[in-house]
This record gives sequence, C-alpha cells and structure tokens, in this order.
Amino acid sequence: MIGERETGVTTFFLQHEIDTGSIIFQETEPILDTDDVGSLYERLMNRGAMLVLKTVEAIENEVAPRTPQMWDGSAPHAPKIFKETCKIDWNQSGEQIRNFVRGLSPYPAAWTELNGKPYKVYQVAAEKSASSKPVGEIQSDSKSYLKVSCSDGWVSLEEFQPEGKRRMRVEEFLRGNKI
Repeated sequence: MIGERETGVTTFFLQHEIDTGSIIFQETEPILDTDDVGSLYERLMNRGAMLVLKTVEAIENEVAPRTPQMWDGSAPHAPKIFKETCKIDWNQSGEQIRNFVRGLSPYPAAWTELNGKPYKVYQVAAEKSASSKPVGEIQSDSKSYLKVSCSDGWVSLEEFQPEGKRRMRVEEFLRGNKI
C-alpha cells in the first residue's frame, strides 16, 4: 500500500515477548509492478511453505541458525484495516492511489463513490498530466474508459464492482451503464 518493492518470509523461534525470538531463516520476494495482494500472497504462501520444511529439517538436525532480531523501531507500523480506511482519497497522487488499490485487492478491496454510488475498486492505472481539473472529477467516453482526477493527473478505473453486482472490467460496465 505504500509502494514497497520487496517483502519476504521469516521463520523464528518464539519467545514470550513479541518480535524477540531468534531468526532461523529469511527469504525475500520482490513485489512486482503488476502484483496486488492476492498474487503476492500466492507466491509468499508457496515460498513460506518451502521455508517451513527447510526450518523443520534444520531444527530436527540441530543445525538451525539463531540470528538475534535487530529492531531499531524504524519499521513501519501496519495499522488495522477497516472499511472506512479503505476509501480512496482522490487528493493523493495517482501512484499513491494505484499502490493503495493494489494493497487492498482482491480483499477487502478499496472503494469509492461515483455519483453517490459505492464501488469496490480492484485495478487502476495512473496517468500524470498537467490537468487543472478539480480532484474527484469523473471523465468517461461511455464506451471504453472511466477515469477520476487526482492530485497529479488521472486514475483510470480498470476493474471494479458496483454495489450488488459482480466484479467486472470497466468496458463491460460501460456497455450497460452510464456514470
């Protein structure tokens, strides 16, 4: 959600205090530009499963490394996610909005209101422009695109879900609806 380029999986020994157990193994995973939380979760799940097997084998053979955790307090805090905090803020830059949407897709999903109606948003594209349109203004050709102005240009809605309907591409939505 904040534009990180790398994440990973870690196995560690548990201790009573949170985040103090010695690290056994760590592996990093790049966050691709095309990733959302769903695609990244799949890769991390598989990588984590393999790391657990490696960890169990190392513990069983009594060769598990014990690297102390070094935490200087600078790691970003991951706040709890509530429906209210999933609403898109069109005052942000296009890239911030794109990362926000990617970090919440497919679940719980970012959302916005367009003409007073709520929409879950799953995929967007940011385009910078010197537009002087007011933030939150909607533009569409009623056939192939639907975009909303943000602080530094436009955010094209590519895949979303109107309330009470299924998830769909914007072109499909525009064939039978107008915004």
